[in-house]
Amino acid sequence: MLLVLPSGSGRAADPMADLIAAAKAEGGVIIDGPPTEQVRINLKEGFEKKYGIPLTYVASGGGASGARVRAERAAGKYLLDVFISGSDTPIVTFLPSGWLDRIEPILIEPDDINPKDWKDGHVWYADPQHTILRLLQYVAVELTVNTKLVKPSEIPTWKSLLDPKWKGKILAKDPTASGTGQSLNSYFYINFGPDFVKRLYKDQQPVFTTDTRQAAQWLAQGTYGIWLGSDMSQLEPFLKLGYPIAAVLPSDAPPILTGSYGLVSLVNKAPHPNAAKLFVNWIASPDGERYFASSLLATSVRTDLGKQDWVPDFERAKPGVKYFDAYGYDFITHDREEALAKVKELLGF
Repeated sequence: MLLVLPSGSGRAADPMADLIAAAKAEGGVIIDGPPTEQVRINLKEGFEKKYGIPLTYVASGGGASGARVRAERAAGKYLLDVFISGSDTPIVTFLPSGWLDRIEPILIEPDDINPKDWKDGHVWYADPQHTILRLLQYVAVELTVNTKLVKPSEIPTWKSLLDPKWKGKILAKDPTASGTGQSLNSYFYINFGPDFVKRLYKDQQPVFTTDTRQAAQWLAQGTYGIWLGSDMSQLEPFLKLGYPIAAVLPSDAPPILTGSYGLVSLVNKAPHPNAAKLFVNWIASPDGERYFASSLLATSVRTDLGKQDWVPDFERAKPGVKYFDAYGYDFITHDREEALAKVKELLGF
């Protein structure tokens, strides 16, 4: 038998080994991610444990990051490696500004790209060019109640919120707020039209807030009985303590799918380009995705993580159900903007 050895170094090419070595030589990686302490803890612990490369975490993951990066680049400073966020900032700001490299070509870890390990048989991306990686998808609970004040059965549909008895008693995410606030009112406009939006956001006189932590406390303590635009991650501590909180999924429109802070972007001209690529390969892997998804109590679009028992059953997408994907590219870049323009006219903002 004739054994042919590889030329050059005498070893077969190993792209992952080469990437790990190059990343370690750079000495660190800088991640801008969600302002959630458990995410910072999990990502640092998981990545540093596996590769021994220090991870610096900037807690933002939102619109402020876009403004900061724009100012830095105007000054000739390139300080960020990877951006982890919700949908708006990477799709509406980073991508059209030309600040990102495509992720698809740099995914080289075999476990990352095996289609059988991903929902619907493919790696998920947030844009048609496969620049932004999408790792999370789950049913958004946009409506919760304090069951001492409001029974879930009293609000079987979204239109039930128009009942005069709820006037002035609804705590609502500010419809002028970017991201989920605007996505929700656009969802209402698309599914129910302008009259519903006006009656809900004006005639019912809801109390608007952008402080989700305060809103969760108000609902738990009974200051308000209904929270429209809920944040389950903020409610989780109260649920664990036994507060009388229940999720409501109205039946008169498709349930909403969201992605939390589940979009991962590879920033170009990065200070640690190889460490950035290694981090993206890691967070897309079963190991990294388990650390990440569990920190946000969200469902991964990978199918090889086991039960994912950190996710309650009502947030799991069910086979055969038609959903409204609020992280869809066409919705974010076209449908939502069109609806939002009409909503702004209606509500005067």
